[in-house]
Amino acid sequence: MFKSSHMKINHSEKVITKANNLLMMNYEVEKIYTDASEVVNNDELKYFFRELAFERNEYARVLRKETIKLGGQPQIFEGLNKLSRAYYIFWKNLKPLLKENDSAELLDQVCNIKVWSIDNYNNLLQEFNLTLSLCKLLAEQRDLLYSKMNSIKAKEILEV
Repeated sequence: MFKSSHMKINHSEKVITKANNLLMMNYEVEKIYTDASEVVNNDELKYFFRELAFERNEYARVLRKETIKLGGQPQIFEGLNKLSRAYYIFWKNLKPLLKENDSAELLDQVCNIKVWSIDNYNNLLQEFNLTLSLCKLLAEQRDLLYSKMNSIKAKEILEV
């Protein structure tokens, strides 16, 4: 009995850690999109990146609530002094394109960020015994990312 309960605690901690990692990823992606909206000159792209940033802010807000329901302490973005390696790679690839206003390349980079995000969602969804509410939330957010990525790719194809 003790072993089973001990394993459950470790599993819960693992899920909370992964949920916090996902939360961090959403903070970082929101930052990329917010910074992109401030750098890009094209008004349509400014709006596009602001919309993407708002979407990620909403994802993080709901994920924070879910982390608390799991009994965890959600990670907060303010005050963090170390961003992930992936953040720097995405930002390094995206920033020069923002000044060029190369929509096709920008959209490719946005799709790359969405693929990375979807992979992170899938990583947490593979955990056993997720609560139903967390599982639904993750699947819903992941599916929205996937759907929007496909819409971006379809738009690219139509414009070519």
